[in-house]
Amino acid sequence: MRSFADVHDALSARGIGHEIIQLSSSSRTAESAAEALGVPVASVIKSLVFMADGRPVLALVDGEATVDTEALSRELGARDLSLARGRDVRDLTGYKPGAVPPVGLETEIPVLADPAVFVPEVVYCGGGTTTTMLRIRAADLEGLLAARVVPIARRG
Repeated sequence: MRSFADVHDALSARGIGHEIIQLSSSSRTAESAAEALGVPVASVIKSLVFMADGRPVLALVDGEATVDTEALSRELGARDLSLARGRDVRDLTGYKPGAVPPVGLETEIPVLADPAVFVPEVVYCGGGTTTTMLRIRAADLEGLLAARVVPIARRG
């Protein structure tokens, strides 16, 4: 199982400034992470693994949104789309569900990100465990991921 050290190593190897923040308790939701960090929920980024016609994809949305599965399916041209099962998340990413970072994954997975992900100057992402968060400049994250930036968020 991977941990925050793998996230740190992946970013350090690329010379990307970042901080791994240790939380005092588990933060499996964007709301609980934002509260623990004292930041707006919109600056916490959710990294969700979906299976699209049997292929994994990582979808990124800000903490105030959910993934619009119809929009994601359309963007991928997928007929069958579902959240990956916990075991599949672990196998594909190396991390537990609720702790998946957008970088340092076990395997290469295509990334689709909603444009709102890169709006805050600094964002907070899963840090590899449920008690760690990754603090990184949004511009650095965007450059690193080479994600397909498309509207995949649903609000309200």
